[in-house]
Amino acid sequence: MLRSVTFALLAVLICVPASAQEPPSTFQAAKKYLADLHEDIGHLETIYCGCPYERTTASGGNIDRESCGLTARKNDTRSDRVEWEHVVPASWFGQTRACWILKDEVYPECDGRSGRDCCQRVNPAFTLAHNDPNNLFPSSGEVNGDRSNYPYGEVPGEIRVYGACDFEMGVASVGKIAEPPDGSARGTLARAMLYMSSTYGADIRLPLSIVWQWHIDHPASPWEIERARRIAADTGLWNRWILGSD
Repeated sequence: MLRSVTFALLAVLICVPASAQEPPSTFQAAKKYLADLHEDIGHLETIYCGCPYERTTASGGNIDRESCGLTARKNDTRSDRVEWEHVVPASWFGQTRACWILKDEVYPECDGRSGRDCCQRVNPAFTLAHNDPNNLFPSSGEVNGDRSNYPYGEVPGEIRVYGACDFEMGVASVGKIAEPPDGSARGTLARAMLYMSSTYGADIRLPLSIVWQWHIDHPASPWEIERARRIAADTGLWNRWILGSD
């Protein structure tokens, strides 16, 4: 009897995986996962402006702009709102793919969808990169929208349009660029860019020497390490630029 019970228990254990590592299958799932994670590790703070926020929805929240001196450029509602920023924009690793360029000319099932939506529908490699939590951070919605898919760089002068938030948009020799604040955020952004480049071959559109210097000058903080550790444990997506070799 004991032997049969033992065999039965072993069969159950064999059928149930030890851990359910699964990358987010949708962008909504990725945002919800990260909202839970940031709340759990106690880091409810935007990446660019360092503004605290209160989680009020499944994946977002309301920013306490007064406490960090963030002012709206023109859109108070979006400035108040938390959005999840792709450090390496989706277009940078999507616009060379047939699903992005040709869409339903090649994939009839895309049925008029945008390049981004089409690629998420038919290209698993794109979907994995698009929803990778290692590349997503909370931002003020207006700042996220203004950054759009412009590369990072050094904006000539100090063009401040967001109050105390040291985030600038301007024009350099390469065209329109976004300058993140000079501090720990640059290290966090650099490690996300290095990860996306080494994992997916994404074009990071900033000289590697600059990205590397940001990485070296601003080492990963405890919250960034814990965040990366949780993501790796939950999804299997390992950022070696924070956690070292797997």
